[in-house]
Amino acid sequence: MDGIDLAKRDMTVTYGGRSFFLRAYREGGTWHGVVIENKTPMRNALPATADAASCLAAAVHFVAASIECSERAPVTQR
Repeated sequence: MDGIDLAKRDMTVTYGGRSFFLRAYREGGTWHGVVIENKTPMRNALPATADAASCLAAAVHFVAASIECSERAPVTQR
């Protein structure tokens, strides 16, 4: 039986007046990221990384890009 790897790093980010919880966790020797806003996980395609710092940096970049794109996107009503 393989041992359970419980390594994780957490970070809170406020961007564009919104708060996000970021978690990097290690699974299978690589780090994976989770982005949560208001208890809701955000879908992302963050690649696995070799270390937690790179994983969290990618998550911060994802949050910033998501906010910037949502503020620039035109809103249409039907």
